[in-house]
Amino acid sequence: MLKNIKEQLLAIFADCREISEQQILDLPEDPFYRQMETLNQMATLDVDDNQVDALVADTSLQPAIAHIARLKRIHGLRLERQRARTIIDSPDPWKELKGFVYYPNYLQLAQMESEGAELKTDDRVVFLGSGPVPLSLIALVKRCGIQGVGIEKDPTNADLARRMLAALALDKEIEVILGDHFSLPLSGDCQLVMVGADAVPKEEIFSHLAATLPGGTRLSYRIYEKGWRRLFEMDHQVGELPRPLKEYRRIRPQPPVNNTSVFLFKERT
Repeated sequence: MLKNIKEQLLAIFADCREISEQQILDLPEDPFYRQMETLNQMATLDVDDNQVDALVADTSLQPAIAHIARLKRIHGLRLERQRARTIIDSPDPWKELKGFVYYPNYLQLAQMESEGAELKTDDRVVFLGSGPVPLSLIALVKRCGIQGVGIEKDPTNADLARRMLAALALDKEIEVILGDHFSLPLSGDCQLVMVGADAVPKEEIFSHLAATLPGGTRLSYRIYEKGWRRLFEMDHQVGELPRPLKEYRRIRPQPPVNNTSVFLFKERT
């Protein structure tokens, strides 16, 4: 099976190596659709952790994996932007949002986040890299009644998120700020800083947060610890944490959720 997976990945790479990120975002027809269909089919294969490790360690595959992972993330952004516009234009925005197949997963992740960070009603949660559809913050508002702040560096994503939140009548509960990790810390108390999967570079982000956040601040991020998805997240992994950040808890997922939530706090000095 391992040889077959490698051959399929190299074939996808050969098929998409001329596709640019901008083409995926801007062309009316989705140029990465066929490749994503193949990747989705491959994701259903029963691949154990040793096989994933072998694929990651294969130097002949690393350029292919890195390129496919980039295009896969951009394709996800294309779909998110489409979803945001659909919700904005819908006569029933909440029905449209709840019809998203992964909406229940986000509610379950919100439960994990609230448990791990011990969130309470009206706590302030900041999400770094919130994107055009800030579902994590929306789910936390619905589950816990928090006050959310999304930080997004792309102006198009930030604008879509604000318009979508207004359509959902959540613009009082969730504010979207145009910025990046250097926008932190914000004024006022914050009970949790969530670092999004696509917020990069991770080393620079956590070094900045370790140096600037007040002592006692809690942080979280999500990872894939097992399975096929881990193959395409290697360049977004969090390495050794800078002091005085310290991991204090991991909550591992229950199906259908695949993400492990990792919780940190900044030690008081």
